[in-house]
Amino acid sequence: MPWSDIEKQIRDEVKNLGGRYVWTDVALQGNYHIQRNVNTGRYRLLDGDRRRLLLAGYESCKEKLDDIGPKFESRHLVLLIHGLGRHAGIMDKPKLALRKAGLAAHSLNYATLFEGVNEHATHFTHLLENLKGIDKVSFVTHSLGGLVAREILRRSLVWNGVTANKLVMMGTPNKGAQIAEFLNRMKAYHFISGPSGQDVRPNLLVKELPEPPIPTLIIAGGTGTDTGFNPLLAGDNDGIVTVAETRLDSPHEFKLVKVIHTTIMDHEESINATIQFLAD
Repeated sequence: MPWSDIEKQIRDEVKNLGGRYVWTDVALQGNYHIQRNVNTGRYRLLDGDRRRLLLAGYESCKEKLDDIGPKFESRHLVLLIHGLGRHAGIMDKPKLALRKAGLAAHSLNYATLFEGVNEHATHFTHLLENLKGIDKVSFVTHSLGGLVAREILRRSLVWNGVTANKLVMMGTPNKGAQIAEFLNRMKAYHFISGPSGQDVRPNLLVKELPEPPIPTLIIAGGTGTDTGFNPLLAGDNDGIVTVAETRLDSPHEFKLVKVIHTTIMDHEESINATIQFLAD
C-alpha cells in the first residue's frame, strides 16, 4: 500500500476519534464486523480484536469477509447493544461472561450521537438479514439499546430464517426518561445527545413502540427505597432512569439490582440473571 494511502487512513482514524462514536455495525459474521461511518459513508472490516483489515466500499468489505468465511461459536447468537453516548466496548464484561456460558455473544457498535432509533434499527436489521449459520438471536441491551431492540422487533421477528428468541433490557427507559425531558430545555443537550437524545424522552416514539412480543427480562438499577440514587427523580432510580420508567405494561420478568445506570451491565447480579434467563 502506498504511504499516501496509509497517511490518509491515519488521518481518517484521528478525525473519527478512533471510530468508537461514528461507526455502526451493518454486517457480522463470527468475530468479524463490517461498519459504516455515519459521517463519510465509508465502510471498514474489523476482526475480533477490533483491528481494521480493510477500509473500502461495502461490497469490497463483504467480499473480503466472505473470503475469510468466519463462523459463529453456536447457533444461538446473542447481540449486545450499548446505550446513548457509549460504544461496543462498554458491553465487553457481559459479552465475555455469555461466551463463557457457551453462547455466541457479540457487541454491536453504533453512532448513537448522530442518528435516531429508527436509523439504528435499520442498520441492525440489515445485519440480521445477512447472518449465516444462526438459528435464533437474543438481545442483551443497555438503556437506549433496549429501545433500538424494540424497534427492530416491531419490524420483524424472523430474518432470513433466524428467529427472535429473548430480550434483556438493563436500565432501558421504556416509558421515556423524565430526566431527558428536563435536560431538553438546554441547547447543549440537543448538541451533545443528538437525535437519540430526543428518542429517550417520554414522547411519541416511546409511546408508539409496541411492547416486545418475545420473552423479556427487565433489569433496573435502584436502592430499593423511595428516593433512589438521585433524589431529584421521583421514586426509586439508578440516577438516570427511574424503576417505574423501565417497566412494561405486558408481562415480563423483572430484577432490581443495587447499582447505578452507567455500570448496571457490569454488575454480577445483572450478568448472572441474564445468563440464567437466556439459558431457561
